[in-house]
Amino acid sequence: MGAEELVRLAAMRSEKRRRQFIAGHWLARDAVAGFTRTSPNDWLLATATNGAPELYRRSTGKVHGIHLSLSHSGEAIAAAIAPFPVGIDLESTGRVRDWLALASHAFAPEEIERLLALPESDRQQLFYLYWTLKEAGGKRQGTGLHLSQAKAQCASACDEGEAIAITWQFDGLCVALMGERDMRANARGIPVTAQQGFWRIDA
Repeated sequence: MGAEELVRLAAMRSEKRRRQFIAGHWLARDAVAGFTRTSPNDWLLATATNGAPELYRRSTGKVHGIHLSLSHSGEAIAAAIAPFPVGIDLESTGRVRDWLALASHAFAPEEIERLLALPESDRQQLFYLYWTLKEAGGKRQGTGLHLSQAKAQCASACDEGEAIAITWQFDGLCVALMGERDMRANARGIPVTAQQGFWRIDA
């Protein structure tokens, strides 16, 4: 790790958070090394002013044209690397939440209507699809989740060629990847049995 990473790690009091940090930064190095055909040891991570991770090459400094996003939930961690702005979000779907109350603050009216049209037993799955898409969208834009912006954007299922986002649901987890239209994802680590969805985002 680099000096900034070690300082951040030393400031963490929670052992769980420390493990997540180490694992996430290892995963990011491994992903970018595979993407660029380099060694994981070639890379350092820093934090931009907006809180997003930034990549540095040990030999040449800050890298432009490669975008990184990280997410964790419980013991699970996800990373995304792309040559365009990208955001990834990972959520454990076992968390107990007041889905409709959260939806009223962050979801577009059409999304709330779709939730309410489902039997209560089926709402959890759709809630987490929308929620991870909102979080991934905020990361892609480099702003994080802003409720007013999230409410103004509506996710709709679509064909693969129209999609700006992809979701996967498996083993009590929901993952959303937000990038650009017609992107292709090498979803390493996601089981082939995962339920996959493709999404467009309408403002």
